[in-house]
Amino acid sequence: MTNGKYHKGSEWRQWDLHIHTPASFHWSGKKFSSDPRDPANIPLVDEMINALNAAEPAVFAIMDYWTFNGWFALKHRLAQPDAPVLNKTVFPGIELRLMSPMRAKLNAHVLFSDKISDQELIDFKSNLKLEFPGQDLRNLSNGALIEYARSVSTDKLNHHGFDKSRVTNDKAYALEAGSKMAELNCESYKNAIAKDIILSDTGVS
Repeated sequence: MTNGKYHKGSEWRQWDLHIHTPASFHWSGKKFSSDPRDPANIPLVDEMINALNAAEPAVFAIMDYWTFNGWFALKHRLAQPDAPVLNKTVFPGIELRLMSPMRAKLNAHVLFSDKISDQELIDFKSNLKLEFPGQDLRNLSNGALIEYARSVSTDKLNHHGFDKSRVTNDKAYALEAGSKMAELNCESYKNAIAKDIILSDTGVS
């Protein structure tokens, strides 16, 4: 075959289906603003595009904890006429932590088609619920993650290396604490997965 990007026929290519972006709470460098469309994000997104192009894998999946903002920021930038060209395939995804009877953490990595709409991703996330102390549930959001961190005991915060008074008074710090400690209600996760598969042929896999 002489058409298309690849001319050798079938061949093995490296994929990396678990990368983080500056939207992730894990990110140790400069982060995206909370608005994926913020023009202040442009230098960071361009740096990310250049890093993806320079890396060996041909395909990537973004797996930021709790958020699709890294994917939204990338997608928004690529739609602009002065954006760098992305020569790799990138899929949106999300990393989630589920309530588990085990002592170890139980993580889920949800992978989506790169053709899925922003609204479908937003709808998927809106069906997820956090487990609060006392088996109360809250819809997943940054506000709920902050509220979670402020609702748990001082002992639990100390166990994870967080200061109670700072969690109470600093929203960014509380969001980091909630992101590291919160867990999803498993039933809401299963319902979100099932609903997305039923409603869309570009759903999770």
